Amino acid sequence: MPFYTVMTPPPEGDRREEIEQARLIPEHFAWGAFLLTGLWFLGKRLWLATLFFVLFWGTLIWLNSRFGLHAGALSLIYWAIALFLGVEGNNLVLRKLARQGWRLADVVEARNLAEAERRYFERALAGEAALPQVEAAPAAARPSGPLPIIGLFPEARGR
Repeated sequence: MPFYTVMTPPPEGDRREEIEQARLIPEHFAWGAFLLTGLWFLGKRLWLATLFFVLFWGTLIWLNSRFGLHAGALSLIYWAIALFLGVEGNNLVLRKLARQGWRLADVVEARNLAEAERRYFERALAGEAALPQVEAAPAAARPSGPLPIIGLFPEARGR
């Protein structure tokens, strides 16, 4: 079954409102990004990625007119980029949300989006989200004695 990553907006007060505004991003191949790369960027509001995409293709078209690249090379470049975006497209959306202050709230396993939403809302409203808030562990003190070495060298010798 596919997984869905749940992102919640930055905290502004009401916890229930945050839960209702959560976005579920599927963790699978993005066919839209694979088949319609530039339009997919615009549809997901990835403005910087759209700009880089347009600049890259503008440069490639200019190089083609200047040096005459082989049509097979252009096709290979396009499909390689499309394959990369199909695999990593949803991660670009997650990174955009993280930069905007959205937080990872949960990861849900479900057959489809509706079932994933139902499972997340049930867990979140019951107060048992799968990813609890983890506090940073204090820095461990360095041991004073010699440290054992695991590997090819039988003992540790300082330089």
